[in-house]
Amino acid sequence: MNEANAYALFKDRKISVITFSTNDASFAIPLQQVLYIEKDVKRNIQLDELASFNHGVITYQNDTVELYDFNKLIGAEAHHSLMSSLIEELEVYEKAHEAWLEAIESAIQQNVPISTNSDKSNEFVKWTQTYTNSNSELKEVIRSLVSTTKDLHRDIEKLSHLNSQPEQAEITLRRITESSFKNLKNQIQQAKERAENSVRPIILFVEHDQGRVSALRLDNIQDIVNYDWSAFSSDESSEGLMKHKQDDYCIEGFLRNDDNAPLMLINCKSQVNAAQVQEPAVA
Repeated sequence: MNEANAYALFKDRKISVITFSTNDASFAIPLQQVLYIEKDVKRNIQLDELASFNHGVITYQNDTVELYDFNKLIGAEAHHSLMSSLIEELEVYEKAHEAWLEAIESAIQQNVPISTNSDKSNEFVKWTQTYTNSNSELKEVIRSLVSTTKDLHRDIEKLSHLNSQPEQAEITLRRITESSFKNLKNQIQQAKERAENSVRPIILFVEHDQGRVSALRLDNIQDIVNYDWSAFSSDESSEGLMKHKQDDYCIEGFLRNDDNAPLMLINCKSQVNAAQVQEPAVA
């Protein structure tokens, strides 16, 4: 990439950007190229496949403009698909725990040895411990399931000493169902709601060369952040995101701030105004 293209985005060595993320990376678009932001109310029209990825059309100030899904643009899995999969997985684990308690209740009633171990629940603990997501709040909710599940394990372990006391075992199981298991179900429900509520797609209208407008469907918008030119590093690679699909959106380089993960800086304009470009000062 030509560093002049990137430097033209800075005014007095400063740039303001709108930031957003996918499940895998974080991005920034210059605020000066953003025309309008709105919630995605599905008012677009889907078209056939074009240039190896689908796009729709949407109106902007009574004109029809192209609407691109950003996840498709970079070949990433859509956030709503990831959240649907997460909710389904949580429901599978919830039902597995319900089946475990039902099996214990049946064993007590039939006066047979009680199984206080569940491979599926142990698998659930490992899954929650290793779950990752760019949404820190959602990750925190999932990780909180670890201690709640272990509390349930400890309570159920108490039943192993009551194999010869079915009445006491039933009382203990009832208490477990109304305490630690109820807590687990409530937290799983909170996690599912958090996942569902995180699906809030946004439409971002941006300006290209000669005033042409297009729109991007994003999973989220995070913040408006200011950067100095010293925080920018150019991307000289010929391979990677947005290198071959089209020229409307290109990665100029990276913005780094302290120890935070770098942002990929997207430029929606390919033509540089020579009057705006100055030679970057030597550090």
